[in-house]
Amino acid sequence: MSAIHPLTDQASLEFFAGLDDAIVFFHKDLCPHCKNMEKVLEKFSAKAPDVQLFSVDSEKHADLMETLSFERVPTLVFVRSGQVATVKSGLMNPRELKALYASL
Repeated sequence: MSAIHPLTDQASLEFFAGLDDAIVFFHKDLCPHCKNMEKVLEKFSAKAPDVQLFSVDSEKHADLMETLSFERVPTLVFVRSGQVATVKSGLMNPRELKALYASL
């Protein structure tokens, strides 16, 4: 079972405000880099089970991407205490993801 929970209608900044410690993964279904990033997130979740992971299909939620000021996928939105802490686009390896998360 995947540790990444897909968001459909509830994907919004208001939803993010209700999150304490989470990573929201923006992707496209046919993006090969997104598939690799998903594997990295799965590995990360095994080592950080307290962090909630969500995925958002960027093609269905282009408006939210525009609100958050990014265009590329894969993109990770890091949420801490209901606030967007940082946004990172592009592929990362597990070590880079862990270091970025720890720096927030």
